[in-house]
Amino acid sequence: MVHSDNSTETSVSNNNNTVLSNQSQSISEQLSQLTGNSVEESEKVMNSWLGKRQWDLTTSVQFDQEVLSRLRSLRVALLVVDFQNDFVDGSLKIGDGDAGQDPNKAIPPLNELLQLNSWDLVVYTKDWHPHNHISFLSQAHNSDREMDKKDENRTLNFFDSVQFMKPIKTEQVLYPDHCIQKSWGSDIHPEVFIVPNAEYIMKGVDPYLDSYSAFNDNNGLSKTELEDVLHRENIDAVVIAGLAYDICVRFTCLDAVKQNFLAAVIPDCSAGLTKKGITESEIAFKKQGVAMISKEEAKEITEGEFLPKEWVRKIAAGKKNH
Repeated sequence: MVHSDNSTETSVSNNNNTVLSNQSQSISEQLSQLTGNSVEESEKVMNSWLGKRQWDLTTSVQFDQEVLSRLRSLRVALLVVDFQNDFVDGSLKIGDGDAGQDPNKAIPPLNELLQLNSWDLVVYTKDWHPHNHISFLSQAHNSDREMDKKDENRTLNFFDSVQFMKPIKTEQVLYPDHCIQKSWGSDIHPEVFIVPNAEYIMKGVDPYLDSYSAFNDNNGLSKTELEDVLHRENIDAVVIAGLAYDICVRFTCLDAVKQNFLAAVIPDCSAGLTKKGITESEIAFKKQGVAMISKEEAKEITEGEFLPKEWVRKIAAGKKNH
């Protein structure tokens, strides 16, 4: 009689283990199908989410609600950063940098993505500088601004970094005049596809502050409309490309993460100015959870066939977007 009871208990236990195993396998398959990631990667995500609990009906339902459902319903925006004439073949050509990356080569793959109808939102950003902008070397000695004495008394060249003391204390790299409001140089390059009903964000409009990020100025004193636009459209994630990869694209990506958006960057559809800047940017992307994806992966995101593992891990870790 005792032997029979033990046998029954063992049988029930084995059946339960089989059910739990099948349940876990089914969830990992669903996650892999949804994200395009491997079953092994999906199991890592699941185990991290599960912690010390075990798979049962309750945890399965919770995982579906907290992870799978959120992944299925992500709203994704394509953000095109500063693809303007002056950066392509004007006064501040990105291709002249030591990285030797020609922005013209990034336009065809970018246009492939822009011509998809499956983005939830498309945003173009533009440097939109007044004629006396703080970033222009030609304006460095204007009477309405004051540099630190060590900078004031030296010969300044393009790409030198100086410390302005007044009217706003800020460190600034000096560039050729570029992207002056309503000039040819500030226009989006004519070969870049323009999506009807896209949103436009102007940045760098304060004469005394530069704005690398499309979210706010370099000193964090003022914000653009970008965050509000993304929230208004219920955007969860931003896929970012543009110019320069190691400056405005970099700071926009990192600020997107700070604002609790999932973020990915497309090097294929961007161009960087310096080798050092590109290396530093990609180190920062990896550290802050910005996914670096190909044009093909970006397209697959819109088709519901791929999601970056960085996004999946963040959602599974419970980092809500808004």
